[in-house]
Amino acid sequence: YLPPYYEGTPTFTTVSSLDPPDFRGEESYRIEFQLDAETGMPQEGFVHRSWEDFKKFDHLLTTHLLNFGLQFPTEPTIDNLDAYMKRVMEHSAILRSNPLSDFLGINWSGRDLKFLQSLPDFMQVVIPALYRAPDFAPEPPIIDTEEECITADETPFEIYVYLMAFRSKEILDQYLQFFKSFMDTYPSFEGLPDNSDVLPEGVEIVMPPHFNMTFVHFLPGGYLNGHTVRISYLGKTKFNFLDEAKIGEWLTKLHGDKNPKRILDIGTGPGFSAFVLAEMFPESEIIAVDLAAPYIRMARKWQELRNITNIKFYHANAEDLSWLESESFDLINYAYVLHEMPADNAMRIINEMFRLLAPGGLMNGFEVPFVEPIAERWTYVEFNTWGHHWQDAGPQGPEPYIEEYEFGTMLTESLANVGFSSVEYIDYSYFEGIFKAQK
Repeated sequence: YLPPYYEGTPTFTTVSSLDPPDFRGEESYRIEFQLDAETGMPQEGFVHRSWEDFKKFDHLLTTHLLNFGLQFPTEPTIDNLDAYMKRVMEHSAILRSNPLSDFLGINWSGRDLKFLQSLPDFMQVVIPALYRAPDFAPEPPIIDTEEECITADETPFEIYVYLMAFRSKEILDQYLQFFKSFMDTYPSFEGLPDNSDVLPEGVEIVMPPHFNMTFVHFLPGGYLNGHTVRISYLGKTKFNFLDEAKIGEWLTKLHGDKNPKRILDIGTGPGFSAFVLAEMFPESEIIAVDLAAPYIRMARKWQELRNITNIKFYHANAEDLSWLESESFDLINYAYVLHEMPADNAMRIINEMFRLLAPGGLMNGFEVPFVEPIAERWTYVEFNTWGHHWQDAGPQGPEPYIEEYEFGTMLTESLANVGFSSVEYIDYSYFEGIFKAQK
């Protein structure tokens, strides 16, 4: 079930049933409503709210000076709550209010949020005064199949989940429990227990300890948890270089005149860059690797749906790609990889990229900037880690390894140190740029 976006003024509500516990483990009441809807919008729908949600709604009406004669019930029954909602609907000022729209899950889509596409966009995400979030989560989707994880449109609820991650610093444990409970409703992209269904034939990999220790982007269980695949896939509307149009624009601008026969895409995730490269260079062989087996299964499923045949997706550790021949690639690409690990691990990947590139071969990295001025670099670290070190116990910021990246990996210097020439950084936004280098 994919809840639609509703826009309009409520004209009728009824509390119709008490349904089984939702993903939070709470019994919820089904509220059906009708709307004087905008043209082309649904005129009726439903939402689920718990007894605690009803109490919060009544409190919001009080704080907004809208709670007159509503007589909130002392006992949570269907009849009591239905009668309460009937009294709510008699007040014209409430019908036009944000509390009622939020409670019914209407008049908010979140699609105007651009998240990390620019610093001003991000300020709207992290500063509540700049952008109003609803007081209640919209109705969550129910996604049952792996194919739906790929094909289903993003719902207002999923945008809300993304937004609240950046506003939960003071209640992070509470948010993470909410986040995990919902993530567990998604398909998990499971395969064989030893992941041999997605490994290169005859290859075993060693999982770096950090990958199952400190998780980026608040993902419960990190990338190894297949339930997180869809929420990461939805990052395509939030991060510049997960957007295939922008990836294609810059790869064409920088490398469109090349004719690479063999391309490696590192940290491919759902495969955004790999698919762009496959369409740009249809005669090329593309090897796309990722450390998370569930993401490779998702990429292979998406590959089937897109009918693209010149990519091979593998579960592999880019720190050790010894199963691939040295100097056998003409272009190596990656997006948002090296800042998500300790510096030692990043350096091993950089060395592998140099080994695998043929003489004259090119490296292209869509990556977080290396901030040169020391004071600005420390500010950048604090901004992304929330003041926590990745090895410390307890809650972490959204990018726990940024200090390692900015003060350890130091990408422009490291690329030159391993032997790359023509190292260049192209600034794109506060959050990322493009690193180029040649062997």
